[in-house]
Amino acid sequence: MKYYSNPYKFKCMNINKFDKNDYSNERAGYLEITVIDAQTGMPIKDVDIEVFILTISGNYAEKGISQLIERYSTDENGTIPILELPLIEWPNNRYFALIDVFGYYSITIVNIPIYEEIKTIYNVEMNLITSPTPIREYIRTPSKTEYYTSPLWYF
Repeated sequence: MKYYSNPYKFKCMNINKFDKNDYSNERAGYLEITVIDAQTGMPIKDVDIEVFILTISGNYAEKGISQLIERYSTDENGTIPILELPLIEWPNNRYFALIDVFGYYSITIVNIPIYEEIKTIYNVEMNLITSPTPIREYIRTPSKTEYYTSPLWYF
């Protein structure tokens, strides 16, 4: 199996940002993701991070459809900009993120909780690929949450 990396794949911000006006609720929370190497603790640059909203449907919640919201690549500090996300109706809607970079096992963050004026923080540790068996890691619980106020220039 050959792997190819494109370090400029997701450098552009808000490539496919969904229309927040689709949600009548104007309340929002924030999401911060930082990615480091699990063995060295060093930040990983050019990690592709895609954040989706999953809408669950069906009589028994047996199906769903996801929509890409934000797409970024991490900077030299292993971070992406803090994302402002609208509050969504739980459990019919959920946020999740796909995290991928060449040479490391991919990670999926599932059921990302977004609370009003709260920053949900994920400090993600990626493991180097050490075997030919494909593995995808899953993260369910944030590293921490904290109250967050947008900078004044943001308004």
